[in-house]
Amino acid sequence: MVVRLVEAQYEDGVLRPAERLSLRSGERVNLIVVRRPDPGRWDLARLAKTGYGDALAEQGLAEWANALEDEEKS
Repeated sequence: MVVRLVEAQYEDGVLRPAERLSLRSGERVNLIVVRRPDPGRWDLARLAKTGYGDALAEQGLAEWANALEDEEKS
């Protein structure tokens, strides 16, 4: 089995790879979809207003979200 990281764009229900893949027509593959960090999805101030902010901090997710933000800045 060969594992390869390939960037793709999702559009109208179809994933379109950013580069040509060496696959045969009709060949089936397995996918693991990992979304890129999006600060809009990890707005801790907004989450705190919903009452989930404390739960996130307790689970260590606040630090994880900060790490994502730092990664985006670099």
